Amino acid sequence: MNKKIKITLFLIGTIILIGYYFYYPFGLPSAENYFEPIGSRELQDDEIGQFNYVYHTYEIMDITGDEFIGWDVSEQLRWRYGIAFSSYAMPSIAMISDEHADRAKYAMNLMINKMKSVKVWGDWIAYGMGDDPISEGNVMYKGHLNLMYGLYQLMTGSEEFSKEYTWLTNKIINEMRRHHSEGKHEGADCEPGRYFAQCNSISLLSLKIYDKLYGTSYSDVEARWTIDFIKNKMTDKEYGFYLKMYNTKHEFCNPLLSGYTNGWTMTFLRIYEPVYNESLYRIWKEIFTQEIGPYAYVREDKEAGPSPLASLTGLLAAKEFGDIKLFRKLRNSMDRDIYQKTEANHYVYSSINNPIYNGPILWTKVHVGWQAILDYDWGNNKRYQIPETDDMRWTDVLDTKALIMDL
Repeated sequence: MNKKIKITLFLIGTIILIGYYFYYPFGLPSAENYFEPIGSRELQDDEIGQFNYVYHTYEIMDITGDEFIGWDVSEQLRWRYGIAFSSYAMPSIAMISDEHADRAKYAMNLMINKMKSVKVWGDWIAYGMGDDPISEGNVMYKGHLNLMYGLYQLMTGSEEFSKEYTWLTNKIINEMRRHHSEGKHEGADCEPGRYFAQCNSISLLSLKIYDKLYGTSYSDVEARWTIDFIKNKMTDKEYGFYLKMYNTKHEFCNPLLSGYTNGWTMTFLRIYEPVYNESLYRIWKEIFTQEIGPYAYVREDKEAGPSPLASLTGLLAAKEFGDIKLFRKLRNSMDRDIYQKTEANHYVYSSINNPIYNGPILWTKVHVGWQAILDYDWGNNKRYQIPETDDMRWTDVLDTKALIMDL
């Protein structure tokens, strides 16, 4: 082999190695580590760093009144999801690591209080959708708040929010019963005339936890009405996918298929119907995911390119359904070159350095599965007495006075 050929081969090999180095996601924890069973599972370095960041964020916000320092006001309508999805990581963290359990429980408390800020729910009134943001409709907000209440009481045994949890649960149940008697649709509305399966799935999980704590049967009766309606009226006939939105006035369901809607809804409704949603996950994976070498992304629809929201909920679904291969590739796409470790041992996502997103991404990694969370022995196995809430109003749940501090 002459010298010129050797040099050419050497250069080609060097280019391949350099390309491989910049292409392949070196330095990330093994995907299998995120799926170890409780007892063997340990928080990974990236999870610890992200949890440190999230905990620090809410600890600071706890002393800043109604302020959200550093939060992007252009995304204020998404703040509720950033808080709620961050909070859903806390039970899993407490189950995985005794060392971090107390901080996770305390962080959940801080998140509940921040979720109740007028800056999170005030859009309901500001946009003229009603004078009361939680008694009727707005399940896209109150469903998350109710689930946070339930998870906090399940984790800690504390009844600090038990009256609020019971009052809000009753409001959700009363709305579900009214819709059932009217015969038009089931469940709770999101916005006036607009009904989303994914938002209702949150409130349904909150009812499952309420039943566990208080011995009621809402998940067997009212929840079943909602699930049957969603499956009969809000799924496409070809695949069984959950459809995005139902217009209650016109009884019309948007037929467009949605990667994020299904990633989200499958994850939360699996606890009610595991067989249906496990089968649906396999179809969803074939249609909505795209793998490219060690990376993957999720499309919002069958023809679209990558969607950050769909990929986030897809990462969560891969974790819920135990899909290590897809989780690895979606995690690689999420983490490669977009997080950085700061001096304070916080992992923050440099391309989306915003507290709205860091917590939800942490949740996709630590999530141990909803059934595991409900079945876990939290050491609080008493049957709670349902508190009296007849004298309560919505203003007993949400403080209408915004405390603004000039810092």
